[in-house]
Amino acid sequence: MYNYTTTSNSHPAYKNEGSSSTSTSSPYTYTTTSTSSPFTYTTTSTSSNLSLNNNEKYRFSVTSDYVKRKVTEYYDSENDDSENDDSENDNSENEITSKRSTNSIHSSTSKTTKDCSICVETYDLNQFEKITNNCIHPNDICKSCVSRHIETQLNTKGDVEGILCPFGNDCGFLIEYDDVQRIAGGDLFERFDSLSLKQTLSNMPDFRWCKNAGCGSGQIHSGSDKEPIMTCKACGEKSCYTHDIPWHDNLTCEQYNDAKQGEDMATQDLLNRETKKCPKCGVRITKNGGCNHMTCRVQSCRHEFCWLCLADFDQIRRHGNHFHERTCQLYG
Repeated sequence: MYNYTTTSNSHPAYKNEGSSSTSTSSPYTYTTTSTSSPFTYTTTSTSSNLSLNNNEKYRFSVTSDYVKRKVTEYYDSENDDSENDDSENDNSENEITSKRSTNSIHSSTSKTTKDCSICVETYDLNQFEKITNNCIHPNDICKSCVSRHIETQLNTKGDVEGILCPFGNDCGFLIEYDDVQRIAGGDLFERFDSLSLKQTLSNMPDFRWCKNAGCGSGQIHSGSDKEPIMTCKACGEKSCYTHDIPWHDNLTCEQYNDAKQGEDMATQDLLNRETKKCPKCGVRITKNGGCNHMTCRVQSCRHEFCWLCLADFDQIRRHGNHFHERTCQLYG
């Protein structure tokens, strides 16, 4: 609360005092107290020895230079606060804009990358191309994993024409030459290209590979079976076009067929005498002594049977020897 001392030279009582020396020489003094706003004050007379209108107190409007200075400072302070508020608002808006921009960047980034379902690595979307030109399913396998799939198929099967899309039965389309060139590239594609060429050549009726293990060359033989001797243009090795083997010296193709047939007959006779087929899996088994209770050595089979009549030994064990064939010497 602000307190002021006010001197009045225009008070009505002052003018009505006439020739009173005390009144003319001493103006009236009042005490002013702030009761409302800091701008304008109402002053009440409390010390006058004169009274007008039934002792009514005299009121004056008072303006203070001190208050004016304070008001100016107050407004200046308000303006500064307002500028600070505006600055803070600007900073806040900039911060919000920055956050929105950051979120937008993050959102944009999340839309341009994807996780591979095989290696679980994150890559740009351009690493998730359509695997084959015929695929209609969405792809979440990266190019690197598709390349490894192609390489594995080449290593295990060696068949360039039978590589399926890694989605398997969900897709069913084959990965073709252009697909491998687009996806794999580099050394893997060169290997695929070489195998494709060899497989294509092998499917040609008149083409033969050189039988020299250290050569690796091949050629088309135009003489067919009428001129069966084929000489490799790369290494000079001779081979038989008709039988696709190294050339059988001192034997014509007819003589070779006769000799081979005799060998085959002798081999078949030996097999019939010394081996028998397992009744379950069909693999031939040789009996090298011991009893007639045989067990197939194929791990996935292990079938037990009688060497003489091929009866199931599991049934013989459960029910007795009358489960041998009636013609078997062990039947009883």
